[in-house]
Amino acid sequence: MNHAQFHEPVPLTGHGGRSLLSLFSAGDRLTFALVGIIAVLYFFGLTQGHVFAEDDFAAYVMHAANLVEGRPYTQIHYLTNPGAPWISPANGYPPAYPLLLAPVYWRWGMNLRLMKAVTVATFAIFLTIFALWVQPLVSARQRIAAVALVGLSPAFWTYRDLISSEFPYLMISFLALLAIRQANSDRKQDGWRPGWAVVIALLMYAAYATRTIGIALPIAFAIAELQVRRRLSRFALLTISILGGCVLLQAALLTSPTGYVSVAHITLGSVARNAWFYTKSLTYAWQNGFSKLVQVVLAFFLTGFAGLAFARRIRRGASVDDCYLLAYLAILFAWGAQIGIRGLLPILPVYLTYTLLGMSDVCARLGNRTKLSLLAVTVACILVTYAGSLRQRPWQDSMANVQDASAQELFSFIRAQTTPTDLLVFSKPRSISLFTGRPTTSLGSDESASGSADFLKRTGARFLIQTAWNPPAYGRLLASAPETLTEVFRNRDFQVFRIGPANMDQSAHAGIR
Repeated sequence: MNHAQFHEPVPLTGHGGRSLLSLFSAGDRLTFALVGIIAVLYFFGLTQGHVFAEDDFAAYVMHAANLVEGRPYTQIHYLTNPGAPWISPANGYPPAYPLLLAPVYWRWGMNLRLMKAVTVATFAIFLTIFALWVQPLVSARQRIAAVALVGLSPAFWTYRDLISSEFPYLMISFLALLAIRQANSDRKQDGWRPGWAVVIALLMYAAYATRTIGIALPIAFAIAELQVRRRLSRFALLTISILGGCVLLQAALLTSPTGYVSVAHITLGSVARNAWFYTKSLTYAWQNGFSKLVQVVLAFFLTGFAGLAFARRIRRGASVDDCYLLAYLAILFAWGAQIGIRGLLPILPVYLTYTLLGMSDVCARLGNRTKLSLLAVTVACILVTYAGSLRQRPWQDSMANVQDASAQELFSFIRAQTTPTDLLVFSKPRSISLFTGRPTTSLGSDESASGSADFLKRTGARFLIQTAWNPPAYGRLLASAPETLTEVFRNRDFQVFRIGPANMDQSAHAGIR
């Protein structure tokens, strides 16, 4: 394999490049057949409900409902707690994903299963884009392996039954990377190229409007331009100007990331902690379902291959893809919130591709017998890992779900026994807001009991909802001031407490069961 091609983009059309039709030659049909099979598999088993644990879904649905029903975009009934800054941004989430969900809400209402299907459809489109993106980096045989590694990765598979922005972001960000590569195919040209500038600016904006960390794309675009030309070309300046206009327009009309920026406190220690946290999180890309030790060993072994490939690429001159990987990780480490493997999903395809390239580099330097032995062992380990993980029950099956009977009882009680202005306190506040229309807030997981009590007094909170899976702050508060919390509802999974002095009115207990 000629590694010089890594930094020479292959145009989809035009002089010296391959035509679009050639993508469907005999050698490529197997790749796209595999994409189709994986895409179909992702649609099976989607459920009607949604786990409380991934509470972001409720905010996305409320944003979509606001767009359809003409309410202010950021009106999602959530009151920010300074002690829990990362639960939800004060001014809501970026608008692109809610815009994608809005047609479903407009036509079918709060059909969570159909919203999941739309989300999975974006992953299917992403796989097609990924097959095109990876094409100039690997051989035809390796491209099949890359699509299988990404499409069948347990990390992606376990997220398919969620309403989450990661899949749409994957689709848009890789389309942007592919477009940048195509636009830069003629590096001698330094014209304005307004057509490409508009396309790339809109794609980079769409990525940013899906997940704020998408700002890594224009950063990578600018760094790559500076590396090649030592200055920003007219094309780059025009592209960044159009992007800036889109970002400002979104901030003026809908929302901006000021809520995230205001709570970010970047220190050397926090960056180091986040870097180590996400290093450990990366091992879950190789979760096998039977041995944590094997998972960790295999992860570090395969990450070594990825590191070798990345170092080789950097020595030859970092591409936009490499700059994007670095910019994304830099923002992720600095930002503050730790969200596990979910935070790494958008760059996992790049990591898996580099793993494949690193293996190819190493094998090219080995004798045939050693190479075959290494490949056989590595492929066997990956197959066992993927098979073992995919055979597990989805992690969502064991978690509380908004579709559970106990959750439905809770929602019914709140709608019947509280007023629309009563502030509720719960660890997954957006889910409660979505199904009850009540304003909500949350305690900080590390808050002291006195800190929680002060927050409830300042906000005038009326009801607190307790579950077995709430953070410890809820239990500390309940234990420290039982006289101010009166139980008014109980079922198998939830308790509701009225906040205030003990109430002798027996009607307050009417909802207990």
